[in-house]
Formats: sequence, structure tokens, C-alpha cells
Amino acid sequence: MRVSQITISLIAFCLCTLARHACGSVTDDITRYFPSEKVTQLAVLDEQVAALTLPSKSPLSRGVAIVLVDAQSQSLNLDGGLILADTLTAKGWHCLLIPVDRPAVLPTETPAMPLKPIDNTTSMTADYDSYYTKVLGRVNAAYSFAQQYRGYTFIIAEGMTSASLIDAFQRGALDMPDTLVSLGAFWPEYEKNQQLIAWLAESSYPVLDLTMPMLSQWQSATADARLTAAKVSLKRHYRQRQLLPTVGLGNAGAGTSMPNPAGAWLGQEIYSWLRYLGW
Repeated sequence: MRVSQITISLIAFCLCTLARHACGSVTDDITRYFPSEKVTQLAVLDEQVAALTLPSKSPLSRGVAIVLVDAQSQSLNLDGGLILADTLTAKGWHCLLIPVDRPAVLPTETPAMPLKPIDNTTSMTADYDSYYTKVLGRVNAAYSFAQQYRGYTFIIAEGMTSASLIDAFQRGALDMPDTLVSLGAFWPEYEKNQQLIAWLAESSYPVLDLTMPMLSQWQSATADARLTAAKVSLKRHYRQRQLLPTVGLGNAGAGTSMPNPAGAWLGQEIYSWLRYLGW
């Protein structure tokens, strides 16, 4: 049977994509699969971190979107970040995709009931300090990169990465962004997860809070409370939207992933929020 060249190319592409997700870190993917002119080396403490730069496709530059991507994520992985960037760059945003490697969380560390504390949280405490420091370093480097462009600077982050950022903004350890797009912020430890409710409500920066039931029971446990606290505190610029439990952003081999059009929908959701802010 004769196989066409197009079929062979398609099979090769699929195998390459599967291999890429099986082996790897986002940093490896960025350096291996993208041309050097799209890769920026960010100086983070004593290391160089490869980040992907995607310029605005519009003559009117609106600013910089910092997207923190994670190879382990079923939502904001590199594929999901690229889908978002495709929408945002078309609207005039320069996009900087930065890899983060979140701490591993065992399934047994998620709460059996939404607001019930768990006993096994000690190991996560040490991980938090290390991860918090890593996220701060990378976002500070991203801020330095963004200074070369006029306009606004905002951050898109998911889960534990978003939680670390919210904590840093609350402490004053990191300059606040012009807005934060938070995808299912949580930390897998009861007390800190509960603190996120007040930290978001008390924040002075605008927040688009996207709840993601499929991400973690930890974030689902505080979703209603986050919305209520924001209303009670009269937080001026806060919007909560829910992604359906059957969808995600990327397509890294997960059964709960979105196809590209739905990922583009999230980009439109973010853009709608930015337009609401007057940008």
C-alpha cells in the first residue's frame, strides 16, 4: 500500500509532539523547537532561563502579557500558552512565555471534602518557600524584559503558581501587575489555601478569577468564598468566570483538554476583560 508524503509528514509530526510531551520540560521544548530569535534568556539569580517571545501582530502595541507555563499542567502548558498568545498577539500584546516547574502534589494530598483540613501538609511547607522564591525570580526577570515596551503589563498564571504570586503581591515582595489573570489559584495546604480568599479580596490590582473545577478540589473549595469576599470588600475590578469541568487549555495528551477553538475562546475571555479595563 502506498502512503502519501502528506500522511508520512502528519504521522511524523504527531510522533514528535507525543515525544515532546513525554520527555519534557518547557525549557527543553522552547530551546529545541523554536528559532533562536524567538528565545530570550532571562537572568534569574545565578541561572539563565529560556523564555519564548512572541511579538505583537498589530501596529498598535498595548503592552506585555507574561504567561507562566508548566509542562505538568493540563491547562496552561506550552500548547495552551501558544494558543493564548495567538489571540493576544493579534490584539496588540507582546507575549512572554516563561517556564515554571510546580511542585508535585500526590492525589492523596487533595481534600476529601472541600473545607476539611488535611494532616499530611508538612512536606508541602518546605516546597512552598522554594517554589515561591523561584516564581518571584522569574516574574522579576519578566518585568525587566517588559520595560522595553510601552503599555500595560499583566500576568497569566495557574494554580499553585498563581497562589504564589498572590502571596507575593500581598507581602509587597513583588510589584503588582496592571492586572492578574488567575486560573484556579490554590495551594494544597488548608491554611494557606484559605488565606487566598482574603488576599484576593483585599488586593488593589484588577483580577480575572477563572475557576477550574477539573484542576483541583483545593481551588473548587474556595471558589464561592473568593467571589463572596470580593463582593463584601467592594473590590472594584474583580470578575469570576468558570471553565467547564470537561475542558482545559492545552492538548498535552489529557482527556480533559480543549481543542484549539476553545483555547482561543479563553484568549477572547481575557481580551474582553482587558477591554473592560479600558485597554
